[in-house]
Amino acid sequence: MIKLTMDSQDGRWSAQDESIADWLPISSRRNAKWWYSAFHNVTAMVGAGVLALPYTMSELGWEAGVTVLFLSWIITLYTLWQMVEMHEMVPGKRFDRYHELGQHAFGDRLGLWIVVPQQLVVEVGLSIVYMVTAGQSLQKFHDVVCSNCKYIKTSYFIMMFASVQFLLSQLPNFHSISSVSLVAAVMSLSYSTIAWVASVSKGRDEHVDYHLRGTTTATQVFDFFSALGSLAFAYAGHNVVLEIQATIPSTPEKPSKKSMWKGVVVAYIIVAACYFPAAIIGYWAFGNSVDGNILITLKRPKWLIAIANMMVVVHLIGSYQVYAMPVFDMIEVVLVKKFWFRPGLRLRLIARTLYVAFTMFIAVTFPFFNELLGFFGVFALAPTSYFLPCIRWLTIYKPKRFSISWFTNWMCIVIGVLLVLLSPIGGLRQIILAGVALTVGGHTDSQEGRWREQEKSIQGWLPINARRNAKWWYSAFHNVTAMVGAGVLGLPYAMSELGWGAGIAVLILSWIITLYTLRQMVEMHEMVEGKRFDRYHELGQHAFGDRLGLWIVVPQQLVVEVGLGIVYMVTAGQSLQKFHDVVCRNCRHIRTSYFIMMFASVQFLLSQLPNFHSISSVSLVAAIMSLRITDDVDMMNYGSYSTIAWVASLTKGREETVNYHLRGTTPADKVFDFFGALGSVAFAYAGHNVVLEIQATIPSAPEKPSKKPMWKGVVVAYIIVAVCYFPAALIGYWAFGNHVDGNILITLNNPRNDRWPILNFLSLPLSPPAARRRLLPTYSSPHPPPAPSTPAANQSSFVILTGGEDEDEDMVVLLDQVFIVTTTMVATTNGHSINNPNGDRIDDLDVLGKDATSTDIANDASVAAAATPLVWDHI
Repeated sequence: MIKLTMDSQDGRWSAQDESIADWLPISSRRNAKWWYSAFHNVTAMVGAGVLALPYTMSELGWEAGVTVLFLSWIITLYTLWQMVEMHEMVPGKRFDRYHELGQHAFGDRLGLWIVVPQQLVVEVGLSIVYMVTAGQSLQKFHDVVCSNCKYIKTSYFIMMFASVQFLLSQLPNFHSISSVSLVAAVMSLSYSTIAWVASVSKGRDEHVDYHLRGTTTATQVFDFFSALGSLAFAYAGHNVVLEIQATIPSTPEKPSKKSMWKGVVVAYIIVAACYFPAAIIGYWAFGNSVDGNILITLKRPKWLIAIANMMVVVHLIGSYQVYAMPVFDMIEVVLVKKFWFRPGLRLRLIARTLYVAFTMFIAVTFPFFNELLGFFGVFALAPTSYFLPCIRWLTIYKPKRFSISWFTNWMCIVIGVLLVLLSPIGGLRQIILAGVALTVGGHTDSQEGRWREQEKSIQGWLPINARRNAKWWYSAFHNVTAMVGAGVLGLPYAMSELGWGAGIAVLILSWIITLYTLRQMVEMHEMVEGKRFDRYHELGQHAFGDRLGLWIVVPQQLVVEVGLGIVYMVTAGQSLQKFHDVVCRNCRHIRTSYFIMMFASVQFLLSQLPNFHSISSVSLVAAIMSLRITDDVDMMNYGSYSTIAWVASLTKGREETVNYHLRGTTPADKVFDFFGALGSVAFAYAGHNVVLEIQATIPSAPEKPSKKPMWKGVVVAYIIVAVCYFPAALIGYWAFGNHVDGNILITLNNPRNDRWPILNFLSLPLSPPAARRRLLPTYSSPHPPPAPSTPAANQSSFVILTGGEDEDEDMVVLLDQVFIVTTTMVATTNGHSINNPNGDRIDDLDVLGKDATSTDIANDASVAAAATPLVWDHI
C-alpha cells in the first residue's frame, strides 16, 4: 500500500538530494587547497577588534593581560583542532555544517536547538557589526582625507558598503570568494601591523602609566570582566570551521583533516602575529591612556591612519562574505528541502539580496549594534569557541575519566562557562557608562537644527500623535486587540501543566498584576506637567536617562512588536490553510507559505493607513472576533475563536475518563511544565508595549486629562479579556483534563454539517472500487499505482483516504460502509459509533500487511471492524 500522507514533491526532493548538495554553497565544490583554509580562517577570526586589544591590556595589566591573551590562543587552537578531527569521525560521512556535528553529538532535535541559535547569533550578528564597522571606517577615511568637506552621516557609508555586498553575495560558494577572502586576510595582517609599527615609531610616552585603568576596586573588577569579553570576541571563528573544511577534498588515504589542520596552524601563526604585537606594543607605548581604537591614539601621520581605515573596510568586505556563506547555505537548504522551491539563480538572487538588505537595515537603524553584540554575543561566541567543541568531544569519544584528555576538556569547559557568566557583567557596565550617541559619529548634522524647527509639524505627521480625538471606547478595543490572541486556545493546555489550584491562582494573579501595571502606565503618561510620554521608550528615557533608557526599553519593545508581527503572519497563514482544508477537502494541497503571502497582501494595503485613528474600524472588528457569539446555523459557528473554545467544550461535556493529574509524569517534567505554563500565561497578557501609544490618541486637557477615558477603556478591555481567558481556560480543562491538546480546537474535533465536502462524499451511494477511486482526492505520486487486488469471496476490500496534512481525521472506505476515523472515535455510515479508547490511528494499520484480519486491526488500533477478513485495495 502506498502511504498517501507523504507529499509527492518531498519524494522528488529526496531523489535529488545529491544534485541539491552539489548546488548548495557549502558542499558544491570540494577542490580547495590547504592554503584556502589558512586565509579563510584568518579572514573569519582577525577583525577590527585587534585595534582594541591595547585598551583590553590596560584593563587587565601586564601579567593578567599577557596570560589571558596567550591562554585564549591556546584554548581556541585546541578546540579548533577538535572540530577538524570530528569533521570525518564517522566513516563515509562528512559533517559539513556546524549544526550537523551538533546533531550527531546531542541528537537531531536537541543538537539543532543547542547549535543553530548560537551559530545564527554569531554569524548574523557579525554581519551586522561588519556593516556598522565598515561604515564607520569609511566615514573616518573620508573625514581624514577631506577634513573640510561636508559631514556625511554614517548610514550613507553603511549603504555604500552594502552595495558591494549585494554584488558579492551572488558568488555561489566558498571557492568563488577565495580571492576576496585572500585579499581580506592580507588586509587584516596589514592594518594590525600598522598599529604596532606606528606605535614603535612613535615610542613610549614620557608619562606612560601601567596601572590598571580603573581607580577603585569595583571598577577594576568590572573592567577585568569586560576585557574577558573583548578577548572572547577576538577569537571568534569556530562557527565557520566545518563549512571551510567541507570545501577540501577527502579520500581514505588523505582525509581532509590533514590539509585543514595545516591551514589552521598557519592561520593561527598569522593570528598571533596580528594580536600579540598590536596588544603588547600598543600598551607599552601608551599605557592606560590608550583609546578603545589605537588608531585614534596614534592620530598621525594622517595618511597612514586613512590607509589603515581603508584596509579595515577591505578586510570587512571579505569577512562579511565568510560569515554570510553558512547563513546563505541554511536559508537555501530550508527553502529547497522544506519549502520545495526550485534551486536556481532566481532563488539565490532573491534570498541573498533580502539577507544583505536585512543586515543593512539593522545596521542603519541601530548604528550602536556592535556594542549590543559585545554584550549579548558573548553568550554565543564563548560557547562555540571555548567549550562547546569540548562537550561534543566528551559526548562522542568518551575519554577515560581523569585522563589527560578528560582533564583538558573539563578545564576548557570551566574556563568557557566562567567567561560566559562574568564577561557580560563588565560588558553591561560599559554600555551603561559609554551609552550611544544617537547623532552618529559624534557630529551634529546640519539637518538636525531644521528638524527641531519643524518639530511641531513633524509631530502632526507621525502616526502615534497625528490625531488626538479618540474616545474611551477606542482605548477598549485597541487594548483587547493588542492583548487577546490565538494563544487563548492554549490556555487549557497551560492549566493541564499547572493543575486546578496553581492554574487558577496564576491566571487570576497575572490578570491582577498586569491590570495594576497597566494602571501605572496610564498614570505616568502625563506625570510631567505639560508633557505627554506618547511612546514607550520616552517614558523609559525619563525614568533611566536618555541613553540608558533607550538601551533598556527599545530592544525589548522591538523584540515583542517585530516578533509578534512575524508570529501573526505565520499564525494567520496556518489558520487560512486550515480554513481552506476544511471547506475544500478535495482541493489540491496549498503550502502554508502561499497563505502567508495572502495575509501579507492585506497588510501591504492596511499598512498605508496613516495612524491609530485610521485603523480603528479594523481594530474594532478584530476585538469583536476575540469575543463575539453568533448562531449561524448554516455554518455551525458557535462564535469567535475564544468563545468557540469554551462553548463547544461545555456543549461536548466532560469526558468519562477525564484526568486532572498534572501532565508531567516525573518531578522534573512537572517542574519544566510549570515553567512552560508560566511563559504561556505571560504571553497571553502581552499588550503593555502599545499602551502609551494608544493613550497618545486621546485628547487631554487640565480639567480632563487623558488618563480618565484611557483608564475607563482599559477596565472595559480587561473585563473582556477575563471573559475570553477564564472560561476558555477553566471549561476547556474541566472538559478534557490533561488530555487537552496545545490548541483546544484540535481536541474538540467538532462534527461537521452535512453540507461540508466530507459528508457530501459520505452521502453518495457506495460504488464499485473503480468508480469509488474517482471520488478520492487526487494525489500526485512519483510512483505508478499498482493494480488493485482482487478480494476473495469472503473478504471486504477497503482503502485508506488520508486528509493530507489534517492530523485529526482519515477515512477508511469499505465495499459496504465508510469509517471516519479520529484519534478518539470511529463513526460509521450505518449509524453505529465504535469507541477507540487507546487513541491509536487507523493509518498505523499499513504495517500489518495486505492480509490483515479484523482481529489484527482490533489488536492494533482497538477498533472493532467487520467480521470478515480484509484485503488492502491499492490506490
